[in-house]
Amino acid sequence: MVPHLFKRFGESNQVFRGFLCKIKNGTPRHELLRILNNHLFGQFCGPGGCSQDFGEAEYFLGYVLDECIRIALQNQLDVLVGQQSVVSAKAKSTQASSSYYPQVSVQSNPLLITGSSNNVFRTSSTQGTTLSVTQNFYDGGLREATAAAARYGITQNQAALTRTFQTVAYTVTQNYFATLLARRLAEVADSQVHYAAGQLDLVKGRVDAGAAAQSDELPIQAQLASAQVSQLSAHNAIRTALIALQSSMGSAIRPGFDIQEVTIPPLDKLQPLPVYLDLANKNRPDIRETHAAVQSAGESVTAARINMLPRPVIGGEYDNLVSGGASPGWSITGGIAFSLFDGGANKAVYTQARAEQTIARDQEAQLAKTIEADVQTAYLNLTNATQLIAASAVGLKAAQTNYDVQTARYREGLATPLDLLNAEVALVTAQSSDVQARYGNYTAQAQLAYAIGKQGGLNDK
Repeated sequence: MVPHLFKRFGESNQVFRGFLCKIKNGTPRHELLRILNNHLFGQFCGPGGCSQDFGEAEYFLGYVLDECIRIALQNQLDVLVGQQSVVSAKAKSTQASSSYYPQVSVQSNPLLITGSSNNVFRTSSTQGTTLSVTQNFYDGGLREATAAAARYGITQNQAALTRTFQTVAYTVTQNYFATLLARRLAEVADSQVHYAAGQLDLVKGRVDAGAAAQSDELPIQAQLASAQVSQLSAHNAIRTALIALQSSMGSAIRPGFDIQEVTIPPLDKLQPLPVYLDLANKNRPDIRETHAAVQSAGESVTAARINMLPRPVIGGEYDNLVSGGASPGWSITGGIAFSLFDGGANKAVYTQARAEQTIARDQEAQLAKTIEADVQTAYLNLTNATQLIAASAVGLKAAQTNYDVQTARYREGLATPLDLLNAEVALVTAQSSDVQARYGNYTAQAQLAYAIGKQGGLNDK
């Protein structure tokens, strides 16, 4: 198998030379697999996976959770949209702030239009190039309100992007654990088929020995058929879970995609609920997002109100005919600007701004309630999941003991096929509960981390 890989990429490659030396030195197989996973596929595969058919797929151990999150943060549509929203908000702020600076323009061959007293218009053209500089000194505060609203828009979009990072990471984490759960439940389904097949052999042995009736095989056969159906569904659940995971990563669905198992210890002790509520109020970026939205909406209301009322305006202009012989000139103008009639446009803009301000305030108030509900729900889920781990372990041990006892009793003629079936069902149920408790605990830890504003599910970043 290894020479096959060397043939494809060449033995001169440093990675392969080092790998070959480790083979000659008797490095354990699990260590060789780790090297292949971390170096070989990391070197020749991009974030979206391997386009090269290696022919030795069993060497690739699969993606780990951090890799899946990293790929998602690079490819997921919500992240890409959020990043462009930040770019757009910054451009809008630059545009609004540009009115603080002089506006410089150059015009060639300016055309002058004059009118005579007898209402006959005459035109004259001055050959040359004119440099014009205009400056808005004051416009009643409209410029300041517009620029402030745009700056708050940057803060709002940056905070929204941060929360999008967290949401994408948490979604990937959920789907990652859901895939591992589906895989372990499929193993339980395989075990159920194995148990049922073993029980059927046991019953047939007693029937052949004349110690049991032929009809004793029927319920076991029915149980075996049912277990085989469940087995098919369980393995299909793995495939659909892998598709959901890749979709949440923003990756194309491809065969051969796989992930690695994780082991996350349960939390030794949960902090009191108020501690997590305080962390959420400090860390959640959507709090900054909604607060910035309220501030931006307030500035928009201010700008709309200014436009409705008479406002002082002061501006200046400087013109210099660079070529053509005319003398430079400058002027400073001031006055009161007021729209006498605009068809209700300014009033409509003001009404819209007030409505959006009310919406932003309501959303900010609702977010505080949502955060409290999120943290309390995640806290209760994690508390329950931690308790379920211990309870399911006890239940599994008892179910395994009962199954062994009932199997031994049936061999001695002291139990019925129904006793075997009940013991099998109890054991499979206990195994499923144990698996679900373990991965439920993983998911609950990630849920609490997400609720308090940590990025990456279980990561502290």
